[in-house]
Amino acid sequence: MILRNYWRDERAAGRSKPRCGGWMLPESMIAIAIGITFLVAVTGIFISASISFVEVGNYINMDRQSRNALDRMTCYIRNAKTLTSYDPAVLVFNYDSAGTTNLTYRFDSSSGEVTEEWKVGGATTVKTLMTGCSSLAFSLYDRDLAPTTDTSPGSGKVISIAWLCTSTALGWTNREYMQQAQIVIRNQP
Repeated sequence: MILRNYWRDERAAGRSKPRCGGWMLPESMIAIAIGITFLVAVTGIFISASISFVEVGNYINMDRQSRNALDRMTCYIRNAKTLTSYDPAVLVFNYDSAGTTNLTYRFDSSSGEVTEEWKVGGATTVKTLMTGCSSLAFSLYDRDLAPTTDTSPGSGKVISIAWLCTSTALGWTNREYMQQAQIVIRNQP
């Protein structure tokens, strides 16, 4: 019985003392502040990474579009029979001796589009190669790489193409620096 009363007295005495364990308001506020700071930092990193991914994707699309256009132009200009008309914004090629198949590359500065137009017989098909071009210039050179505007046989042999494309993503304008190429017309006499 003596042990029984001893424990009972200790429990009663313990109730009168304040408890020492558990979370209090200052600890809770510090934990909440650290958690909010962490969430704000993670959100900032996520938004920054998302914007970067969109901009990189935009550059990739512009580069893909430019490479595709340059590949098509190079292939078809090299295989053209003759250059029949030259202007810094328009090139017209003849593909056969009868003159029934013509290829035209045209830059429309108002819309920023570069088009490829095939005219076979009386039917014309138009394909848009690039959009968003802020500038494009065709240049014509002779066999010695001297600038010329003469399209007569034996004169214009090399076509130089240079363009600058822009694109907008999330309100930001991305610029692709100028693409340039010189293409030799293989079949031009």
